[in-house]
Amino acid sequence: MNFNVRLKQLRQKNKLTQSELAEILGLKPTAISNYESKRNEPSFDKLIALSKYFDVSCDYLLGMSDSYLPVVGEVLDKDIVDFFSLYQQLNSESAEEARNYVKYLIYKQKDT
Repeated sequence: MNFNVRLKQLRQKNKLTQSELAEILGLKPTAISNYESKRNEPSFDKLIALSKYFDVSCDYLLGMSDSYLPVVGEVLDKDIVDFFSLYQQLNSESAEEARNYVKYLIYKQKDT
């Protein structure tokens, strides 16, 4: 997945408009639109600021890693990364349904 797609997903997940995110980062209102449409790329400083704001690694933002969160001393299993990638694509309502279903599966599994 490319930087522009990941940035848009993170922004939408945090319910921010492009202008709101630009303001948070001290950018012009069109900057985020330009990042998301691949017309421009952030400087290293802005990439780091985005990483810190969304609490993700720069590697994740750049598409170098599928690990959303920096994990210290632990390698995530590919199935976990794949599952998490799918989860990230859900809107908030669907994500809540997925969490409830997983809780149900865990409950059901205990009875087996």
